[in-house]
Amino acid sequence: MANFLTSNSGDKYRRSVCEEMLIKRRFPSFDCRVRGKKLVCRGRLKPTENSEEYRIEVSYEPCATPDVRILSPKIEPKRELHFYRTGNLCLYDWREQPWQNRWHLADTVIPWTAEWLLYYEIYLLTGKWIGASALHAASNDETSAN
Repeated sequence: MANFLTSNSGDKYRRSVCEEMLIKRRFPSFDCRVRGKKLVCRGRLKPTENSEEYRIEVSYEPCATPDVRILSPKIEPKRELHFYRTGNLCLYDWREQPWQNRWHLADTVIPWTAEWLLYYEIYLLTGKWIGASALHAASNDETSAN
């Protein structure tokens, strides 16, 4: 796939379709739909053999930061957990490394979500978040819950 900034609607649509194909190849159980320029994928992740299965949703429009939500089971946002107030997961520090258009969701966001869920499972056992953390103040689009 070409490494270029998508700037028009046709390019954004094609980018969303390519991302959909990459996700379906790597995560065949995910259900993905492209509507307009926006890609929405839903699927299940199980961070470990003994973990609960989590249903997630990834929403992405090219040239924007992807949004990731846990659909089930319900996870109550707490100060220690890395959620934005909108309910989206905080998966990386956008100030340190902004979203890159050359990144692919199947290689970044979905594995990062599985890792976040693993840290959440450890948090449930220990009461401590051991994953990498960033100071949460205001972000580019949303304010963090912690």
